[in-house]
Amino acid sequence: MKINPFPQVNSALIKALEEHFPSKDFDTSTDLRALDYHYGQRSVINFLHAKFEEQNETILNLINP
Repeated sequence: MKINPFPQVNSALIKALEEHFPSKDFDTSTDLRALDYHYGQRSVINFLHAKFEEQNETILNLINP
């Protein structure tokens, strides 16, 4: 069994981040720096969401081998 050293991510954290940093649509006049900043935020949220899914999948596999 591989132990995951990453801290536990919970659904409340993911939900709060989604609410505070929602996905946005941009038009062609948007500054590149603003796009980079937004997509950097979203990248972190997507990473944490993937970790949440991975951690919960691992828990389910341990419970139901």
